[in-house]
Amino acid sequence: MDRTRLVLTVLVGGVLALLLAHHPVLLSGLRLMQGDEGDVRFNHYVLEHGWRFISGDAGHARFWDPPMFFPEPNVSAYSDVLLGVAPFYWVWRALGLDADVSWQAWALSMSVLNYAAAVWLLMRGFGLRAGPAVVGALLFTAGAPRVNQLNHPQLQGQFFALLAVGAVLALSRPETNRRRGVAWAALLVGAFVAQLYAGFYWGWFLFFFLLLAFGAALAFRDTRGPLLAALRRHLPALAGFGVVGLVALAPLVLHSRQAVSTVGLRSFSDVTYMVPRFWSWFYLGPDSWLYGWTNGFVRFQRLPMPWEHRLGFGLVTPVVAALGLWQARARPAVRLLLVVAVATLLLSSRFTGGYTPWWLVFHGVPGAAAIRALARIGVWLLVPAAVGVALFLQRQAQAGRGALALGLGALCLLEQGLTGPAYDRFEARADVDSVASLVKSQAGCESFFFAPTAGTQPDWKYQLDATWASMESGVPTVNGYSGNQPRGWTLQDNRRFDAAAARRQDEALAAWMASRHLAPASVCRLQAPARR
Repeated sequence: MDRTRLVLTVLVGGVLALLLAHHPVLLSGLRLMQGDEGDVRFNHYVLEHGWRFISGDAGHARFWDPPMFFPEPNVSAYSDVLLGVAPFYWVWRALGLDADVSWQAWALSMSVLNYAAAVWLLMRGFGLRAGPAVVGALLFTAGAPRVNQLNHPQLQGQFFALLAVGAVLALSRPETNRRRGVAWAALLVGAFVAQLYAGFYWGWFLFFFLLLAFGAALAFRDTRGPLLAALRRHLPALAGFGVVGLVALAPLVLHSRQAVSTVGLRSFSDVTYMVPRFWSWFYLGPDSWLYGWTNGFVRFQRLPMPWEHRLGFGLVTPVVAALGLWQARARPAVRLLLVVAVATLLLSSRFTGGYTPWWLVFHGVPGAAAIRALARIGVWLLVPAAVGVALFLQRQAQAGRGALALGLGALCLLEQGLTGPAYDRFEARADVDSVASLVKSQAGCESFFFAPTAGTQPDWKYQLDATWASMESGVPTVNGYSGNQPRGWTLQDNRRFDAAAARRQDEALAAWMASRHLAPASVCRLQAPARR
């Protein structure tokens, strides 16, 4: 394939990836935000807080202490800090786009980077041709498990992990000498550190899957020798960059440990409801174009927290992926990927009687106890799925069955089609402005607590209205929203809709102010009907 045709193929695939993953936003003219008003607005808050920190906003002068849950310190460490992917938001803000459009540009950028990294890995790491690689990259970028999780945008940026996998493949090749190995070792460590800063789930899953691959490589005779030889050859570079990586991770580790000491560790019972069941691997949810009609099946309706169990990506796609990996199992890298995929399915699934091998992982592997929504491991399986589908399509094309390859590729991508939830950004912005105007109307507020007296939305929506109003007004808020809450903060439901709620809220707010030595007069209590 000539260079012009190659570039055109990759660009067309990138456009298709954006349309498949983000058509609700794009077709609305950027009026809609993908997902609901919960985690989407929270993660947007995290990125905007980072931007205001680096741009010198006095209200956001301390990165680890955003002005919510006031005056609790280290609140950023309660959830993902997104620093690995934050620069891709900051650049849009620096170019003058407003916060909402910058968020949309950031989300599109994440998909573009996922797609580009997948094309690179499939072509450079696995030696695939452009056509099959583009289809595989489309599956990785816009596969149903990923699009079903776009409501949790902290999970979107996974491209650093693909760069790390590509670096591992390069380091394991005998033709990679020590000089070139230095660059690949730097990429491996740098990508791992960046992925952890981008989001803990993908950083930890990268570590876990590489650990599984290492064990599998030691188990096979034809991979054991090359692996040990590669380690001897590149160990100095890996060790040197490893030390640098640990230093770079020190702030994240220290602040995370401080947060753990405040909010405590989770128990395995917190994970149980989000351990994949057998039927989770086939469930696509009600928004699937081809399989939404299956949402009413009894087996799917019995899944706990079903929105976390939408791990299916069709009926044809997993078969094609499995065949592609199996047929190419003579290639060491493909065989290891196949073993890791099967091991992942077995380790993370819940079997009859409630037994799951993940209990052993949770208690035995460092960091596993921080993984609560285990079902998200299904998004990671898009990596072997993308490789498997691309391998199978290339095999068909090489055998002269180009029409079959084209038809199967199109069907696999069609199976990923979803039209998930979205909300109007102008409506959400108007809600924030309404609360911010209340804050500004009060004189002498050192902080505030917003408690709507009427409305139709859930409590977390109003908490996020308050945190964004704090952003816009420059006044810290006792309201908050995150993956965890400070010890002693019992104001989760801030709706003041009746006398019982008012009494409960007054007691909880008084206890919080007393425990944090806040003068009652310093906290403005904003009590008014919500806009919605």
